[in-house]
Amino acid sequence: MYRSRKDPRYRENFSERFGFGESPAGCVLIHTASIGEFRGSFPFIQQLLDRKQKLVISCLTPVARSYACTKLSHEIEAGLVVVRYLPLEYFMAFRNFFSKNKPKLVLICELETWPIFIASCYYRKIPVYLINSQITHEAMQRVGIITRLFGHPVELVSGVAAKSSEHAANFRSMGQRNVVPVGEFRFDQVIPQSHIKSGKAALSLINRRKRPVIGFSSVIFGEADIYINSMKSLKEFSEEKSIVKPLYVFVPRAPEVFDDLFKKISESGLSVIRRSEGFSEDLQPNASIDWNNIDVLLGDSFGEMYFYLKLCDNVVAGGGFWHAGAHNIIEQIQLHKPVTVGPEIWTIKFPAHQAEEAGLLTVVKDPSELTSNLRLMLESNVNDRFSRDKFAKFLKIYAGASNRALAMLENKGLI
Repeated sequence: MYRSRKDPRYRENFSERFGFGESPAGCVLIHTASIGEFRGSFPFIQQLLDRKQKLVISCLTPVARSYACTKLSHEIEAGLVVVRYLPLEYFMAFRNFFSKNKPKLVLICELETWPIFIASCYYRKIPVYLINSQITHEAMQRVGIITRLFGHPVELVSGVAAKSSEHAANFRSMGQRNVVPVGEFRFDQVIPQSHIKSGKAALSLINRRKRPVIGFSSVIFGEADIYINSMKSLKEFSEEKSIVKPLYVFVPRAPEVFDDLFKKISESGLSVIRRSEGFSEDLQPNASIDWNNIDVLLGDSFGEMYFYLKLCDNVVAGGGFWHAGAHNIIEQIQLHKPVTVGPEIWTIKFPAHQAEEAGLLTVVKDPSELTSNLRLMLESNVNDRFSRDKFAKFLKIYAGASNRALAMLENKGLI
């Protein structure tokens, strides 16, 4: 209700939060909390649909719910998929939920380990697997005392498909024996070619002067000032050095901050335009805009990350200067974009360490180092365009996680 003050969609379909609403029995329930988890798990979801499995996709945010409904609209119409909110963490809510149906299998994506959800499944003898999942040393330390006293929900699940061998070892140390390291689903994401074509076509209009394009993806509101100050500093630097000023693509993490960030960027002295104002629904740029005088394109949309990334030469991944940790870097690597991120990479240790070792990722210790590195890039007029082979080799090594997770479930006779 608090979040609905800025995003009214949180009040929609509210009864689902208490276990009511459509949820057919005998389906596979897949919980993808937010849009990132849904997009990352989509290759796996598609494989389940190819095997004629009926699915219930649950989520927590209206952005994820809306995106999933759009992405799976044909399957929903055919009665193969239901998209809904996961009930809140109350036993009453899950009693309501399970009184109407009983999934044959529950799959929880990423970091989500909701105790009452998992306990409710365990009590009803519904097998639960954590898929595309991870648990870091930092996360283990935060719950260390509670885990030693009361145990951890991961002990109650039937198995775990972990992102890496390190994460698998962490799960085993917390009491879960059935753990298989399968890799990261996001490496199997299909790149929407329409977004790539639209991004390439847009550059010919919005970047006629061949300006360096720097992206800021999945920006957390709390760290936005760091990036805004960096953008402002780089613009001033380019003016001092008489070099072509950069164009920035700034993509926030949450829709409720779009307006606030637009105001922040404008007040900093940077000229900014929203994606919703500068482009049509089908991603065609507005030719009447003087793009040469635009400093920042604010990405006020969701599900178009590949389009935004296609516009960029280099990308700064958001979350790296925030206590909650950095966000996904795989989509950037898929599009062969060198990535920079702040020091808080504990959430993406895999594949951050591997990408850093391969020379595809730069981890900076503070905002001043970030700005210094970007200044060097501007001054040298080098965009670090690595060979396609370097990116392709890295991506090939880590592909196939969704196939391995599926094999794990098939071997148990669950699908």
